[in-house]
Amino acid sequence: MSIFRIALNNLMRRKIKMLFLMLGLIVGVATVISFVNILKAMESELGDKIDEFGPNSIILPRSEGMDINNNNTMNTDITFDIQKLTMEDIPKISASSVSQYINIISPKLVGAVETEQRKTIIVGIDTKKEFTQKPWLTLKQQDTTKEIQELSFLDLPNKSVILGSSAAKALNVKVGELILLDEKEFKVFGILNEVGSEDDGLIYGNLNEVQTLLNKPNELSMIEVSAYCNNCPIEEIVVGLEESLPNSSVTALKEAALFREETIGQFSKFGFALSAMVLLIAAMVVLKTMLSSISERTREIGIFRAIGFRRAHIMKIIFIEVGLIGIISGILGFLIGSLAATYGGPYLAQIQNDIPIDIQLLLPAVLLSVGLAIIVSAYPAIKAAQLDPAEALRYV
Repeated sequence: MSIFRIALNNLMRRKIKMLFLMLGLIVGVATVISFVNILKAMESELGDKIDEFGPNSIILPRSEGMDINNNNTMNTDITFDIQKLTMEDIPKISASSVSQYINIISPKLVGAVETEQRKTIIVGIDTKKEFTQKPWLTLKQQDTTKEIQELSFLDLPNKSVILGSSAAKALNVKVGELILLDEKEFKVFGILNEVGSEDDGLIYGNLNEVQTLLNKPNELSMIEVSAYCNNCPIEEIVVGLEESLPNSSVTALKEAALFREETIGQFSKFGFALSAMVLLIAAMVVLKTMLSSISERTREIGIFRAIGFRRAHIMKIIFIEVGLIGIISGILGFLIGSLAATYGGPYLAQIQNDIPIDIQLLLPAVLLSVGLAIIVSAYPAIKAAQLDPAEALRYV
């Protein structure tokens, strides 16, 4: 009879004990697989959400200091030669070496206009890109019978503006009324809900109309860029943008990326600690079960040794047994862990996206299960191989 057949028969004769051993491995593997699936989904969703949390970097005109009136005296005046951003710079971003990371390009022109005998800041924007980049900006609902318009799909009519909540209060205007901006009439299309930031005090208009109003055709004050933060090397993006726009200065807003890394890092530490604890418990279950099994099979091992089985044969039988159990446990652990992540993960980690079954984790799950079983069973296998045949045969 082959060693493999002997190992298989031993498993069939001790079903309850082997099922108990298998249960420990399944729980350990399932915990690790479910954690890995939830972590991947959490990282993906966090990246998607951060893509909506505004710009990752801001492009401003470059300013360079210049000395004037310097006649080898102690008095030196310094002025700044400020480069300009224009509409022609936008295609350069799309053609840059980091274009694959770019999600939204939102150009804007900022200036001051006279209205109601006071100066007010107006911002010319591409409405769809601006409000897609800043989804927290929403319009006040003026008529309860109408649905609130989604700003990311908004085509702002010509000669129309949107006011921040503070700007609307200061100017004392309502939706549909006309206001004068530098003696030109604009209709108030909507008023934004209060967000507690500088946006509340601004007036928003179509970029081309604001350029005309401020007499700055084709000019831009800044360009805000959002990157796909599931895979966004912020520093690399900054370098790539500066190479494409030598007349600009690019500033990275690292808060979103740092928030993402910190959140996922904390969850990872918790998950790894939990998985390690469960695997340790599983290892103890396997060790205790195998030691108990060796004790029960002392006479059987003695017979094998008496009829010519070597120590290596005894160890091989035990490793084949735990290897088979490890393979089955790994497959079942993968299935249970994947299903637990799919159906329980969204509630456990507050994830809105679906968590698919990742078949690529099947092999790692099996290897983890088999490896853990063999490592923990090494001591019982050595102990069994070292049994003296004469002493072992005394057991009834």
